[in-house]
Amino acid sequence: MKKPFKFLLLTAVVVCFAFALPKTPDSKRINVLIDAGHGGKDFGAQHDGLTEKQITDKISSKIMKMNIDEDVVLHFTREGDEFIDLENRVKAINMVKPDLVLSLHVNYTKDDERSGMEFFVYDNGITSKSKAYADRLSNKFEHMGYKVADLKAAPFYTLKKSEVPAIHMDLGYLSNEIDREYLTNDKTQDEIAHVVAEFLKEIK
Repeated sequence: MKKPFKFLLLTAVVVCFAFALPKTPDSKRINVLIDAGHGGKDFGAQHDGLTEKQITDKISSKIMKMNIDEDVVLHFTREGDEFIDLENRVKAINMVKPDLVLSLHVNYTKDDERSGMEFFVYDNGITSKSKAYADRLSNKFEHMGYKVADLKAAPFYTLKKSEVPAIHMDLGYLSNEIDREYLTNDKTQDEIAHVVAEFLKEIK
C-alpha cells in the first residue's frame, strides 16, 4: 500500500507545482500520464535476460527528459523498477484525470517472424478521441520508418477502466530479432521517446 500512496502524494505535489507555472495567453496546458508497463516482480515479456519492464522504464524516463514544453505536464504510474498492480494504476489515472494515457509495452510471441508496433484502444464512449490520438501517433512512427499494424480495439484492463482517452502501445516484439535491436538500442529508444514527446507537444 505504501508505494501507490507515495505515487499519489507525489502526483498531487507535481500537479500543484505545475499549475503554479506562468502561462502565456495563447498557451494550452495538457496533462498526460505515462504508464510504463510491468515493474518490480512483474517482468513482462522476457528474452535472454532482456525484460519488458526494463525497456518500458527506460523509454518512459527518456520521454520525461525529452519533454521540454512546460505546457505538457507529465505524470507517471511508476518511476523506477517498482510493482504497481493494474487496479492501482487505474486508480492513479482516474485521480489525475489526464487528457491522455499512454500505456507502454512490448510484445512477445512464439512466432519470431512477427514484428512491428501495435496500438490499441477500448471501444467505449471516449473511443473516438482515443482513436484520433492513436491514429496520429501511429502515423508519426510509420513516417519514421517503423512497421506499424492497423489500429485495434482491445478490452485491456487499463483501457477499459480508464475514464479518459487512453492508448495501449506495444512498441515491438522482443521475440523478433529486428524489433529487439531497436527496442534495446539506446539511440532508437531516444528516437521513440522523441516521437512521443513531439506528438504530445503538437496535440496540446
